[in-house]
Amino acid sequence: MKKKTWIIVGVVSVVVMMIGASVYHQAFAKGPSVTTANAENEVITDTLIVPGTLSLKNEQKVYPGVEGEEIAEILVKEGDAVEKGTAVAKYDDTRVAMELERLSLQIESGYLRINQVDKQLDRLSDQEKELRDTVGKKEAAKQIEPERDQLQLDLRMANLEVRQFLLEKKEIEEQQKDLEIKSKLDGTILQVNEDQPTDPMAQQPVIHIGNTDEMVARGVLSEFESLKVEKEMKATIRTDVLPDKEWKGKVNFIGLMPDENSQSVSGEATPAQYGMTVEIEDDITELRTGFQLIIEVETSSKKALTVPSESVLSADGDSYVYLLKDGKAHRQNVSVGVATGDKIEILDGITTDDDVITNPSDDLSDGLEVEAE
Repeated sequence: MKKKTWIIVGVVSVVVMMIGASVYHQAFAKGPSVTTANAENEVITDTLIVPGTLSLKNEQKVYPGVEGEEIAEILVKEGDAVEKGTAVAKYDDTRVAMELERLSLQIESGYLRINQVDKQLDRLSDQEKELRDTVGKKEAAKQIEPERDQLQLDLRMANLEVRQFLLEKKEIEEQQKDLEIKSKLDGTILQVNEDQPTDPMAQQPVIHIGNTDEMVARGVLSEFESLKVEKEMKATIRTDVLPDKEWKGKVNFIGLMPDENSQSVSGEATPAQYGMTVEIEDDITELRTGFQLIIEVETSSKKALTVPSESVLSADGDSYVYLLKDGKAHRQNVSVGVATGDKIEILDGITTDDDVITNPSDDLSDGLEVEAE
């Protein structure tokens, strides 16, 4: 009886184990869950990332000394609004004033010389009249002629000298006008630095004028990049200061000559860099001059077949995706092109009808059964 009971218990246990294994297989032996998407035909762009700075579009910097002159008087203060043509400072006119005084004396001396020669010619004419009474008209003219010729030459030279001095004086007077420094734009006085360092290489602008209502993004391009970027190309501007925002613009300037800061170091030639300016079209009142920017220039755009970037895998130099077919994952080699944002261009291998697995895991393999979410 006991033996029969143990047999029954054994049979029941085996049945229970078989049922449990079947339930486990059905519950836990399913393939991995996957998500899918169809490849899409859409416009993609090839972009170039350029670091940049927010700068004033129009500005003027006045430095100490021009042709030996030093600034004698500053006529504005920081924060002042100025119009184009407003005098903002004056250079020291001591040298120019002394030069004008010297020329004035030379001109006065020249006029005195002219008056003196004129009087000598008058006296000579009187002498000729007296000689006519004694030696006759012809002989008198003959005797007086050499002296008259010399005096007339002296008079001509004196007049030429005065004319030369007058021209020089006019030039100096024009220079004197230039000693008044005027604003070249409508703007605001951003800085006034009266105290300058003794080292000429460390000098700052004495006056900095700018229009803070008009700012641009400035960056530099490498030799290769300068060949890819053209005027009117679209650009997107971002900054780490405001990471959730972006501003649209267009390239409006590419330097024809290397940037002045692109110089050789220790006698070794360094690659040339070319300045680039982007006109910002959106409102940038939140930004300040000097902010560091990321400039993304759209160098080309085209319509292409794309899939999410994370769906494309690579191994042994091949790129591939997994397609969902009849509940199974099928590996499909593809040729890829430009990657932009979270999408990548597919040149060959799939069509818009294919269901591409967008979350391929390390456990995925060709022919594996999967469950689509």
